[in-house]
Amino acid sequence: MKQLWNYLAKYLNENFHLGLYLSVAAFIAICTYLNFTYDFEDSVVDSYHKTWLHWFYMSLYMGFPFLVACGLLTVFKVNTVWFRSGEFWLLFIFGFILIGFSRTLYYHYALIDHLGPIDHHFARKVLWRAKSFFTLFIPLLLFYYFYEKKKDEHQSWYGLSLRQTDFKPYAILLLAVVVGIGLASFLSDLTNYYPRYLYSGGGRFAEQHELAVWIPMIFYEGIYGSNFLNVELFFRGFLVIGFARVLGGHAVLAMVGSYVFLHFGKPMTEAISSAFGGYFIGILAFYSKRIWGGVVLHVALAWSMEFFAWLQRLYADS
Repeated sequence: MKQLWNYLAKYLNENFHLGLYLSVAAFIAICTYLNFTYDFEDSVVDSYHKTWLHWFYMSLYMGFPFLVACGLLTVFKVNTVWFRSGEFWLLFIFGFILIGFSRTLYYHYALIDHLGPIDHHFARKVLWRAKSFFTLFIPLLLFYYFYEKKKDEHQSWYGLSLRQTDFKPYAILLLAVVVGIGLASFLSDLTNYYPRYLYSGGGRFAEQHELAVWIPMIFYEGIYGSNFLNVELFFRGFLVIGFARVLGGHAVLAMVGSYVFLHFGKPMTEAISSAFGGYFIGILAFYSKRIWGGVVLHVALAWSMEFFAWLQRLYADS
């Protein structure tokens, strides 16, 4: 745990700028207010669903907060050379086209069009969680191999390397996450959204195929949890570790806005907390050049929310 606090103290000492931080915080706060007031993502961006424009606008939407943060680096004269870097624009265009594609892909649903309503519903929910292995994980590793590997002195594979990875410092944070989610589960906006498994149709799927009810649940939750590996790989691996050569430690701050935008379809409580969680885990990834701590914490958070939300519903129904 001491190592984690040392990372935080070192990061703030090297990168904190009051004007920059207040400006980025104000920008994220205003965007959060506007989105949850006017439902911008669902009513505007997602209105182009099943068109190629959806991919285009989602890429712009996810890249916009990253560029704003970088622009503020110039305004406050913290980093005034990033926009002249060809590498920055290569990484930016590739990364946000990729996340835009991942968030809007739907053609794979053609694979399950022959299924009946119950099977189709469950398979659709599973595929939605599993697709990022093909739309994020594999493309990012290929990009690393052909472009990044020769430049990366740490050979970290965007933080995926397990060499010299120490999980012990995360034990206390893991406990804090579980306790924090247990308390947060009393908030109605979270319990109305979770557990996600209830919306998967897994219960009806099990009934139709005469399966034990835990089989589709374990399958769905396994896919659901493992998907956060891809989230961490993109936001902490690619956006932080990958951009560090151009933005230095400020890659963490630039990443936070896009990470909050990722959560705009979720409860407001979760969107707000993602700014703080993403920032802290980003610092850990920046110094350790590993994303596994973030993966463990993220999966623990997701499964804890599923579990405690289920307990809340069980208690409410009893």
